[in-house]
Amino acid sequence: MKILHLDSSPFTEGSVSRELSATIVAELCARHHDAVVTYRDLGTTPPPHLSAAAMSMLHNSQEEVMTPALVAELDGIYQSIEELTACDVLVIGAPMYNHSIPSNLKAWLDQVCQKGLTFRYTPQGVVGLIPGKTVYIASTRGGVYSTPEGKLHDFQEPYLASILELMGVADCHVIRAEGVSRQAIGREKGLAEGRETLLQILNA
Repeated sequence: MKILHLDSSPFTEGSVSRELSATIVAELCARHHDAVVTYRDLGTTPPPHLSAAAMSMLHNSQEEVMTPALVAELDGIYQSIEELTACDVLVIGAPMYNHSIPSNLKAWLDQVCQKGLTFRYTPQGVVGLIPGKTVYIASTRGGVYSTPEGKLHDFQEPYLASILELMGVADCHVIRAEGVSRQAIGREKGLAEGRETLLQILNA
C-alpha cells in the first residue's frame, strides 16, 4: 500500500489537523505492514500558485518561453501529479480557514487537477482519470459546522469531495474534529470523536 500524506496547516505545533492526519496514517500503517508513506508538508513548504505561463501550457497547449522558473514550476506540478497517481491511499490534513480550505492546499489541488492528466472531458461529461483510490480527510474546525445551519457555511468538506470526485476519487471518508477552539476540552473532544469515526470506518 502506498500512502500519500498531506498536511496543510502552517502551524507545526498544536495543530489539530496535523495530529489527526498523523493518527490516520499511523492506524493505516499498523493495519498494513507493507505501507509506504510519502509525506508532503504543504503548510511549511507551500506549492506556488499556478502562473499564467503554466496554465497556458497545461490548459491550452500554448507554447511559452521556457524560463528556469517555468521549468521548475512544471517539474513540481508533474511530480505532484505523479505522487497522487502512484498512491493507493490519500490522507489530507485539512483545517477549515474562513469557511473553506487553506490556500496552500488549494494551490496543490490546482496543480494536480489538470485536464488530460487527472480528468478529461467527454460528450457524456467529465471522466476522472485516477480512480480506485481511497481518501481520508482529517477535517478540523474551530466551530461546529455539521449542523443544518453550519452546513450553509461549509465550503471545506464539500469542495474537497467535489474536486477529488472530478479526478475519479470517489471513495472519500471525512474524519472530522470540530469545535476544537471551544475551551481546552473542545480540542480533546474533537480529536476523540475523530479517532472514533476513523476506527468505525476501518473496522467496517
